[in-house]
Amino acid sequence: MKRIFSAYLSLPSNIVSVIIADFFLQVINAGFTLLLNFLMLEHGFKDYEIAGMVGNRYLTVLLCSVPLALWAKGRRMKPFLLAGSVLSPIVALLIIFGIHTHNSGLIRLLMSLWGISFSLLQVLAMPYILLNGKRNKETSAIALFFAVANISIILTGSLSFALPHITSFFNTERLLILFCLSAFAGIYFIQKLPDEENISKAVPVNGIYNGYDWNLIFEAAIPTFLIAFGAGFTIPVINLFFYDVHGMDAVNFSLMSTATFFLVTLSGLLVPEVKIRFGYRTAITGVQSVAIVLLFVLATTEWYTHVAAGLWVAIISYTLRQPLMNMAAPITGELTMKYVGEKNRELVSAINTSIWSGCWFASAKIFAILREAGVSYSNIIFITVGCYIFGVWWYHRLIRKVEQLT
Repeated sequence: MKRIFSAYLSLPSNIVSVIIADFFLQVINAGFTLLLNFLMLEHGFKDYEIAGMVGNRYLTVLLCSVPLALWAKGRRMKPFLLAGSVLSPIVALLIIFGIHTHNSGLIRLLMSLWGISFSLLQVLAMPYILLNGKRNKETSAIALFFAVANISIILTGSLSFALPHITSFFNTERLLILFCLSAFAGIYFIQKLPDEENISKAVPVNGIYNGYDWNLIFEAAIPTFLIAFGAGFTIPVINLFFYDVHGMDAVNFSLMSTATFFLVTLSGLLVPEVKIRFGYRTAITGVQSVAIVLLFVLATTEWYTHVAAGLWVAIISYTLRQPLMNMAAPITGELTMKYVGEKNRELVSAINTSIWSGCWFASAKIFAILREAGVSYSNIIFITVGCYIFGVWWYHRLIRKVEQLT
C-alpha cells in the first residue's frame, strides 16, 4: 500500500497545483451534480425542463472544446487555466441567482457560459500535465487528476448531509453558494504555476488536415462516444431517478453519493497498480463489464419499488457500479493517448471533452423528450446499458492494437 501511494507524493509541484485547482472547480461541479436538480425541483421546474436547461452546458462545451485546443496548441496554457479558475465560480453563482428568480432564459444562457468557462481548465489540464510532468509519473498524475473529481463529491456530499443536520441555515441553495465561493481558492494554485512551461508544436490552420493522424483519432473516439452517449441518459439525472422512483431526497442522496464516491476515489487511486499487475484487459474491459451488469440491475428496481428491498438493491447496485465504471477512466485516457501518439494529444483531449459534452447534450434532450412522453426510467437506463456494451467491446479492440504496437 505504501508503494502505491508514494507515487502520488512524488509528483512535481506544478502538476499538483493544477490538480488542486481542478479540485476546487470540481467542487462546483460536484455540488451541481448532487444538488442543482433538487434546487430546480424546489423552484417548480419539471424534470424534462431541468434536463433541457442543463443540456445547454454540454452544447457549449461541444462547440468550444476543439477550437480551444487548436487555439491553445503552441501557446502557454497558464493564462487559459487562470481564466477558467476565475470565471467558473462567478458564472456558477449567477446560475443560482437565475434559479432563485425563476428566470429560465437567464439559466439557459448561464449554463452555456459555465460550460465554456469550465472547459478552459478541463480541456487543457490533461495536455498541460502530459507536457510539463515526468514521463515515468504519467499514470499516477492522470489517475490523481481523475480522482479529484471523486474526492470533491465525497466532500460536497458529506457537507450536504451534515450541515443541514447541524443548522437549518444551510438549505440546498446556500450549500451551493458555499461550494461556489470555495472554488475561488483555485485561483491561488493556478497563479503558482511557473510562467515557463513546455509548449507543444503549433499546427497552422491550413495544416490541420495533414498535421494530425485523423484515422487514429477517429478510432480512439468511437468508444468514448458510445460510453458518453449512453452515460448521458443516466449520470446527469440519476438523482431524479432516485427521487421519482424511490422517493430519495437531496440529503439522503448526498449521503449515498458520499459513500459511493469514497469507493470510487479509492478504486481510482489503485488503478496504476491494477494496470501493472493485470494489464489493460482487466483494468478496462473486466471491471466495466461487471459495472454494466450492476447498472442493468439498478434499472430493474423500478419494476418492484413497492417492495422494501427494491430501494436497497438500487443503493447497493449504484454504490458498487460507480467505482467499477469510473476506475477505468484514467486507464482508458492513458490507452487513448498512447494509441494516438504525442502530436495528437491536445486535440484528442479536446475531442473527448467535446464528445462527452455533445453526447450529454443530445442525451439530455432525448431524455427530456422520452420522459415527457412517459417512458419509464428503466427503459431509458437500458439505452445506457446497450451503449456501454458496444463501448467496452471497442476498447477491447484498441487494447489489442496497442499491445501489438508495444
